Amino acid sequence: MGLLIILPLLVSGYLVCIKHPYYYCRLHRFEGQLLYLHVARLGLVCLVVATLMSALILAMSKQTVHVAGHEVATDYSRYLGALLVQLDIANEKNAALWVFLLQAGLTAMVIPTLWARLFVNAKKKELKLKSDEQLNCRLALNILEGTPFKYLLRESIQKYTLCMFSLKDRKVYVGIVLFVGMPTESEGMDHAFTLLPLLSGYRDKDTLEVTLGTRYSDKSPPAPIMLIQENVVSVTRFDFTTWNTSHCRKSSPPRQEQFYNHRPIRPAKASGACA
Repeated sequence: MGLLIILPLLVSGYLVCIKHPYYYCRLHRFEGQLLYLHVARLGLVCLVVATLMSALILAMSKQTVHVAGHEVATDYSRYLGALLVQLDIANEKNAALWVFLLQAGLTAMVIPTLWARLFVNAKKKELKLKSDEQLNCRLALNILEGTPFKYLLRESIQKYTLCMFSLKDRKVYVGIVLFVGMPTESEGMDHAFTLLPLLSGYRDKDTLEVTLGTRYSDKSPPAPIMLIQENVVSVTRFDFTTWNTSHCRKSSPPRQEQFYNHRPIRPAKASGACA
């Protein structure tokens, strides 16, 4: 009888993690014992709701219903209990308990689908979104947190902020981040991201100065490129005004400092110094 409680609890909790988009985006953060406790917590919520619903349905089934002057039998628990006794699964004393636990367990495994559907519909209406894919992208942006790099990726996607990425092979790209890979059950959004490049260049191998020699045409939109996050050495916000100012200073000839000739200091006599 304990399996009728433990099995629906774990299965319903796992179904919530898989079907519910909010918990699915954060599933990769849980491992080992923490994942077991997370699944058990969500399953306990489903089991409590299923227990209350089953108790309400059983109580309503005990009421007498009359249709067109005829009494309709709605007490299904009595027939199911008798069937369990005939199959030698339960006895007459605990047959009603078996029916209640079976109904609560089956209801608990249906609740995750209803829960996920209600959440998706409510969020799409709140955020005025048209498709489930748009909602998934919006929820994925909310987990881009924890490190300055992730915050900058999120800012570039939401506010179209220009960023400059320096890679391990000394290549440099300037552009706007369009998309970050969706998380899975075991991996987060730490693999790759899609960049719309506007400028590209390289770093000098000796001085590490940035040279942006390639400017993508404004007439035809550039093709997005995919960059691996592990290959990114540094990233910063990019501003054309600051870049042009610093570039002009580097290209202008160095300014010669002016020197002034001073008269040499006359050595003081020892008698005058001591006087």
